[in-house]
Amino acid sequence: MDFLAVLETFGVPITMCIAFGFFIWKQNKFIQEELQKELRESFARVEGIIIKLIDAQKMMQMNQKEIMASYRAIVEILASLSGNGLKDKFLNKERKW
Repeated sequence: MDFLAVLETFGVPITMCIAFGFFIWKQNKFIQEELQKELRESFARVEGIIIKLIDAQKMMQMNQKEIMASYRAIVEILASLSGNGLKDKFLNKERKW
């Protein structure tokens, strides 16, 4: 059917309703297909970034625990080698950690 034939047969209000209905249908189709696909892809990228950040944080925590254990071992060694009463002083402070 030709646009002008519909306009002539039904008038301007009905033709505009048909045009708006077609526009709404096309817009919904775009939102449901294209936009949803793009949103899913963006979400997958963000989810991957968050997972990598969590992994990095866990690695940093594990490294920090290793550093603290090394530090405590060095303090114990130095305190035991000093022989002037530092052993008791450092071991009491270490219990607070």
